[in-house]
Amino acid sequence: MKKGIIAALLFSSFLSHAAPDADSILTSVRDRDDGYSYISDVELNLINLDGNVRARNMYMLQKDSDDKEMTYIYFYDSVDVRGVSFLMYTYPEQTGSADDQWLYLPAFRKIRRIGSNDKRGSFMGSTFSYYDLDKIRIGDYQSTVVGEEIIDGRETWVIEQIPSSQEVINKTGYHKVKRWVDKEREIFVRSDYFDAKEVLFKRQEAIEVEAIQGIWTITNARTINLVNDTSSEMIFNNLEYNVGLDNNKFSKRALKNGLKISSIKELIQGDEG
Repeated sequence: MKKGIIAALLFSSFLSHAAPDADSILTSVRDRDDGYSYISDVELNLINLDGNVRARNMYMLQKDSDDKEMTYIYFYDSVDVRGVSFLMYTYPEQTGSADDQWLYLPAFRKIRRIGSNDKRGSFMGSTFSYYDLDKIRIGDYQSTVVGEEIIDGRETWVIEQIPSSQEVINKTGYHKVKRWVDKEREIFVRSDYFDAKEVLFKRQEAIEVEAIQGIWTITNARTINLVNDTSSEMIFNNLEYNVGLDNNKFSKRALKNGLKISSIKELIQGDEG
C-alpha cells in the first residue's frame, strides 16, 4: 500500500551505513510495501497551553485501488464533531495529479473540497494540517542528506528539504523541512518545519512505534506548535492491515451517509449505515 495518513507519519530508510541520495531515500519511503489496506480506531487529542486535553475519536480507513490510494475518516465522538467525515484520494506522483481532499460538515449538509492553498490550514482544530495528511511528493522539494544523528537511541539519516517552488510554499506553509529517518525501523522519528525567517515553528514526533503484522507502525504521533505551545496527538488503536474493505466506503456518498456501527469489526465485515 502506498503512503496515505499513516504514511504521512511512516517513512522508509536504508540498512546501509553509506549515506544514499536523499531522493532515493524518499522514493523508497514513498514506495514501501505496507499492505493494501488498513483500519484503525484513532484518538485525536488537542492539548492547549495549560495541558488540558480535548479528545476527538474517529475511524480511519485506507485502501489501494488501481489508480489511487483512498482514505476515509469518520468522527464518531465528541459531540461537536460527531458525523464529520473526510475523504482523500492520493494519486501516484508520476501522474502529476494533485491529491484530492473533501470534508463533510453535517451541520451544513455540504461537502467542501479542500483546495491546494487550503491544505496548510488546521485539520479539525489540531496542530496537524491538511497537508500533513497528504502523501509525500519527492518533486515538491530539493532534498539533501546533511548528516547522521542518534535520536532516542535510534540511528537516523538527517535530510534537509527546500521547497522547489513558491507554489509548494503556498500549499504547505513550510519554507524548509528537516527530517530524521530511522535507518532500521523505516519511520520518521522527527520532522521540523521552518518559516520564511528559518525559525522553527512546528515539530512532529513519533512517540510510540510498534511492529503490527510485521510492519513498523507509528501508533502515537505528536505535532507541536512551538509558537503558541499547543500540541496534538494521533493515537492509533486496534490497527489492522490487509482487511477487506468495500470501495463504496471511499466515495462522496459515503461522506454524507457516515458510518452507523457498534464496533470496528463491523467495518471489516462490510456493515455500513
